[in-house]
Amino acid sequence: MRMWMIPSECLCRRHLLGEHNEIHKHRHIFEKKYSIKGRINPVVQISPYKMEDRHNELVEEMLKRGYNHKSDYRLPNLEYLREEERYAKVDIVKSIDDLYERCNECKLLIEQYANNLWRKSINNLFSFIWIILTNKIL
Repeated sequence: MRMWMIPSECLCRRHLLGEHNEIHKHRHIFEKKYSIKGRINPVVQISPYKMEDRHNELVEEMLKRGYNHKSDYRLPNLEYLREEERYAKVDIVKSIDDLYERCNECKLLIEQYANNLWRKSINNLFSFIWIILTNKIL
């Protein structure tokens, strides 16, 4: 498993819980100051400095779905990592592509999320045009 870093609403149950577990697994790795080279090269699979924030985001989605959660997470000291490891960033576009191709449940959730974003954008655009046309901002 790895950190996907895409909007948590786009993850099926298996990938949501998998990413959550992955974050907890890496806490032990960081506390023991083990190497994460294989998780960063050749493809960045984890974003160490983002783990606490991402954990909280995943927990919020888990609770929305009615899942239980009892495992708090505090980011350990990452100073032992080289800067490029500590601040490595997961390629979100690659994550979306991978999940879209590999998991039918995630594919449906990604499509729903994209459609909702599109609808909101169109609604905002129409609202903005209406305001301009009715001279409410000029």
